[in-house]
Amino acid sequence: MLLILSAIIPVFLLLVLGNLLRRLGFPDGRRSPESGGFWQAADRLVYWVLFPALLFQETSHAPLGDGTLGSYALILLGAMLVSGLVTLAVARLSGASNEASGSIFQGALRHNTFIAFAVCDSLFGAAGMAQASLATAVLVPATNVGAVTALVLLRHDHAAGGLGRRLVQELVRNPFLIAIGLGLICNITGLPVPQVVRDSLGLLARVALPLALLCIGAALHIRALRRAGMPTLISLLGKLALFPAVVFGLVTLLGLGGMPAMVAAIYGAVPTAVSGYALARQLGSDAELMAIIITAQTVAAIVTMPITLQLAMSLFG
Repeated sequence: MLLILSAIIPVFLLLVLGNLLRRLGFPDGRRSPESGGFWQAADRLVYWVLFPALLFQETSHAPLGDGTLGSYALILLGAMLVSGLVTLAVARLSGASNEASGSIFQGALRHNTFIAFAVCDSLFGAAGMAQASLATAVLVPATNVGAVTALVLLRHDHAAGGLGRRLVQELVRNPFLIAIGLGLICNITGLPVPQVVRDSLGLLARVALPLALLCIGAALHIRALRRAGMPTLISLLGKLALFPAVVFGLVTLLGLGGMPAMVAAIYGAVPTAVSGYALARQLGSDAELMAIIITAQTVAAIVTMPITLQLAMSLFG
């Protein structure tokens, strides 16, 4: 457990620091995460520049031939499908509105790539980062397709006519997917990347994770937890209990072990992504509920992640 805690605690301390800095109005005097200023600009920088640089660096030399890409596809996509559909079914049976159901579904479906990468880096270093890039390559397109499809179909106007167009827009403009695609092309074809370009991307990549974690912390709505209720609990159980349980079952079924199994467990154990809030707002889902779900899961993960990963290490490590 000490090894797991030593890898996770620094990650969550950066989240706490980010939230504290924003509450203090540092560095620009703005205390709301939606009020623009430094934290929104930093978040955009991470999303559009820094983390894509990291993803390209890792996927361009990831071990594609070791067989784990296919295993990650079966395990993580299987867990995502089960968790998302079961959670959505429970939400509908509980009487949740279309808007609330969309946010509950997103909460169970999405994964926080930044936290996953940070924990993989803390536990396994460069090898863990390479494996994390493969898991992300599997999850990014599937997550976007699943989230956009559900939110569009759950809209009251049933505007499914624009579903295909919206899916294409989300995939084509997603910087993570673009970076992964370019990295995989270079990896598969052996296309050389000039060393000066690699060095520049490497400098950007070093900034990506710490700044991303600070931005996640700054975006959390701690006071909103007072309004948490059954919809938040349904989504939380779907993501932090059901999702990792399915991952464990599929890892066992496929006989995966060692570091690849632990990376799959890390992706199963992380809370939902902060980016779900923006998508909920854009597609008419319950954005306020999404903000509560994001915060509740991130806070709960401080407790659940060490337990989940210690169990995974006992079973697969």
